[in-house]
Amino acid sequence: MSVWFVQKGDEQLGPYKPAELLALVRDGSVVAETRIRKDDSNWFTASEVGGLFEAARRPSIEHYCPQCNVRVSQPPTICPECGKDLDRTKTRIIEHSIGQSKRSSDTPSAGPSDSAKRWLQKKIRRDKK
Repeated sequence: MSVWFVQKGDEQLGPYKPAELLALVRDGSVVAETRIRKDDSNWFTASEVGGLFEAARRPSIEHYCPQCNVRVSQPPTICPECGKDLDRTKTRIIEHSIGQSKRSSDTPSAGPSDSAKRWLQKKIRRDKK
């Protein structure tokens, strides 16, 4: 799996998993001008990573055990709390936006696209079957 590094001043932060990099984009720690790199590549601005900011805006799905309401991984899985074998879970859609840091633009996030919302709705319907 790829790892990412973030440059803040003279400091190199990381390694970050892709999901952790998305979290940094969402909270405004990584903005378009932030210098980042993947694995051992050269440094470049975050805006040069195609789809990074769009991916950070996409909704995500969290899964919960219907028995004890503990967060679990996508089914099929076993609940770490109650031990129940899960083919189905309760789901929760998390809408994401990109945080505004002092260096980011004043343009508000457009939020998730209609196609992303439709994809999530289809996925949830499929998971419930």
